[in-house]
Amino acid sequence: MSLPWWKTAVFYQIYPRSFMDSNGDGIGDLPGIVSRLGHLKALGVTALWVSPFFKSPMEDFGYDISDYREVDPIFGTIDDARALIREAHALDLKIIFDLVINHTSDQHPWFEEARTSRDNPKHDWYLWKPMHDPVTGKALPKPNNWVCQFEFKNAWWPNEATDEWYLGTFTRHQPEVDWRNPKLREAMYDVIRFWLDEGIDGFRMDVVNWYVKDSLFRSNPPSLNANPELFQRHIYDRNQPETHEICREIRKIADSYSGDRVLVGEIFTRDAKTSAAYQGNGSDELHLAFNMEMLYLKWDARAIARAIQHWYDALPADGWPNFTLGNHDRPRIATRFASGDGPTDKARLQAAAMLLLSLKGTPFIYYGDEIGMSNARIPREELVDPTGITFWPLPMGRDGERTPMRWNSGEGAGFTAPGVEPWLRLGDNLETVNVAAQENDPNSMLAWYRQLIDLRKNTPALSGGDFTFLEKGERGVVSFLRGERILCALNFTRSPKKIALPRGGTVLLGNRRDGGAAIDAGTTVLASTEALLVSLRDEP
Repeated sequence: MSLPWWKTAVFYQIYPRSFMDSNGDGIGDLPGIVSRLGHLKALGVTALWVSPFFKSPMEDFGYDISDYREVDPIFGTIDDARALIREAHALDLKIIFDLVINHTSDQHPWFEEARTSRDNPKHDWYLWKPMHDPVTGKALPKPNNWVCQFEFKNAWWPNEATDEWYLGTFTRHQPEVDWRNPKLREAMYDVIRFWLDEGIDGFRMDVVNWYVKDSLFRSNPPSLNANPELFQRHIYDRNQPETHEICREIRKIADSYSGDRVLVGEIFTRDAKTSAAYQGNGSDELHLAFNMEMLYLKWDARAIARAIQHWYDALPADGWPNFTLGNHDRPRIATRFASGDGPTDKARLQAAAMLLLSLKGTPFIYYGDEIGMSNARIPREELVDPTGITFWPLPMGRDGERTPMRWNSGEGAGFTAPGVEPWLRLGDNLETVNVAAQENDPNSMLAWYRQLIDLRKNTPALSGGDFTFLEKGERGVVSFLRGERILCALNFTRSPKKIALPRGGTVLLGNRRDGGAAIDAGTTVLASTEALLVSLRDEP
């Protein structure tokens, strides 16, 4: 049975500031992305997710948008965005853009109007509470205890012109819109139609479960969870029932366009059931909802297997899973999974890639993971991420995972012109962790990713087959079947582990043995940190 493209796709996330600088200002841009599409085609990915590049004051590096229909000059022009869509499609690459509609920038014309007067037509497009009692003139406390995620302060900010607090739960520069206002809602839907009309294949939707807030503005109860919940149980500022209505309305818009436009939602939670709920019954809300649980896990076979099972169990009957091990908000897998031993670390990254690209569900790869990039250590004086600045010296900043892509080992790493200082430092291991160094090395991470993606694309059982767990990490081994013949076995330990093979077969790919090697039925031994993909024979 033919599956929609987004079910068989291999997505690749691009953080535009850090992918490729085409004009020598030290910041990546849209023409730079176009110039490197050949790398993505050779890698084998079939779809791109491009993080925000819209007009913005960059208080939160593009997630504070001041014009949804314009490209920020540091990234290029609207014609550059159109060229990116066109050139990606010419290479048979699907492309989705970030949709950040929980909030705007405080420099968006909507908010600039809204904050001038309580009588302004756009005032009620945002969330407000009075600062003083209208009768007595007495100062009122802030409306509740909701916390600002990146500033770690109360999320209500003063607006003297209207004598009101406005809500900003990321930074004070990102006021929250009121999704209960029908005019605001329709204005956002017009933004969605604008980009779908431009030909993009869908959206990655930012913090979907934050769209609607409790109508009574009740305070959240306390929690002992510090990261990322900031000591609150977010039952009143997230996951309100009306959010599902919004998802259904956006789904109807997407479905009105040809070509299976896709909606991929960031559900800011580590609870699989909450994330899965935003896929509705599998056909009326989001097509895909990110499973965030695995982004917070370290190298632990049981924990990773448990997270996989949580996700499969939580999805609706018609839902489709997706998996990602890294993104622009979480430490890279090369850092999270590090052991301190170089050969072991490489084997772990190979095993992680095999896991991601062998599971049932759409995989998302974060730029640079295909060459084994790790987090760079950014000195305090060079921090630019508002989270990192607020929480320093705690390791909660995001600059380390956003450093420039390494195209070669030269000055500027091929990301920017020699002599130009990139917007973030490049980090260590530049000599070996770059595309040019790995391009023709059959033992490189880049070669490993290319082989895995090629196998996934050309093996129906890997792209769409059933999933059956065989071992769930109890012995440090995670193994499973895709369809009836494809076996994936991963040893998370440094000790040899015996596994049972129901039938003999042939190695498709392994980091400890050659592809094409025969394996007999019965017992075989996985070497230290071995990653093994086997095509089993039909007969015993």
